[in-house]
Amino acid sequence: MTQDMLLGNEEQSKSKETFLEKFCVLAKSSTGAALLDVIRQALEAPNVFVFGELLAEPSVLQLKDGPDSKHFETLNLFAYGTYKDYRAQPEKFIELTPAMQKKLQHLTIVSLAIKAKSIPYALLLSELEIDNVRHLEDIIIEAIYAGEFV
Repeated sequence: MTQDMLLGNEEQSKSKETFLEKFCVLAKSSTGAALLDVIRQALEAPNVFVFGELLAEPSVLQLKDGPDSKHFETLNLFAYGTYKDYRAQPEKFIELTPAMQKKLQHLTIVSLAIKAKSIPYALLLSELEIDNVRHLEDIIIEAIYAGEFV
């Protein structure tokens, strides 16, 4: 069992906040390539599922209109967007690693679950651009085990 599975909901939530805080602290003291690396690490981190606080860091906000705006846009996508948003305009974002793509799919499921108590498979297949129900079920199971639905 993973540590997250052993922790209670409150402890698990605090643990995830701690992971995010580490990236926020790093972002405060980083610029240039180091800041871009912090953003990439946060997007790939298995225990970070919320990005609003990192997005609000002054150093990150400065990326919005600069040459590294793709990093800002990608972080904004993970905070407020969906996998379909990414697929509609991939040139607007940094290239996602397989881990990032999977996390964005998980976050898309969470976004849909917030809006509806029951999500039809057809909607999930469409939103995640998956054509195989078994693959969809694997992604849902992975998201549950990752603790994204706690």
